[in-house]
Amino acid sequence: MQHRAFEEFAARLAEVDGQAHLVAGWAGAADLARGLAAGGSVVVSPSLAAAAPELIDALGEQAQVGSSDSAVAGAAEAAVGMVLGDLAIVETGSVLSSEDELADRAVSMLTPTLIQVAPAASLVSSLDDAADWLSQRAGRAGYAALITGPSRTADIERSLTIGIQGPAVVHVALLDDGGEA
Repeated sequence: MQHRAFEEFAARLAEVDGQAHLVAGWAGAADLARGLAAGGSVVVSPSLAAAAPELIDALGEQAQVGSSDSAVAGAAEAAVGMVLGDLAIVETGSVLSSEDELADRAVSMLTPTLIQVAPAASLVSSLDDAADWLSQRAGRAGYAALITGPSRTADIERSLTIGIQGPAVVHVALLDDGGEA
């Protein structure tokens, strides 16, 4: 990973009140989540839990894995949610996540604090790169979302409000050990 690319990604994300972290593998991602949860639970999307069982181990008893049975309630009640990111886009500070299951989407949309986890190798320069990635997925089932910082709206009396339609706090944890997600 290029250090400059990470710095630019972090700067773009900071412009929209998000925070980027370079973490040492899954243990580093778990440390970040535990710190942000401050003793509360950490709900992990099923796709991330399947891709990184070592993350669940590192989180210990704070970990909850989202399920289709209790996706909405579990995500909304957790202090922190963690989802798998497919690409981190330097140009915008966005993370592209493809989420095939309701439980994955519930974690990314309903937790008050969201951590998107992706390998540092997933950094791409532009939205054009993301469009190329998406076009290669054409025809496959699923839902893809570009998330750029905390949710924000000015629909109510033109007053900017953060966290009404999604997470109020967004962190991106890029795995610096080349760990695959």
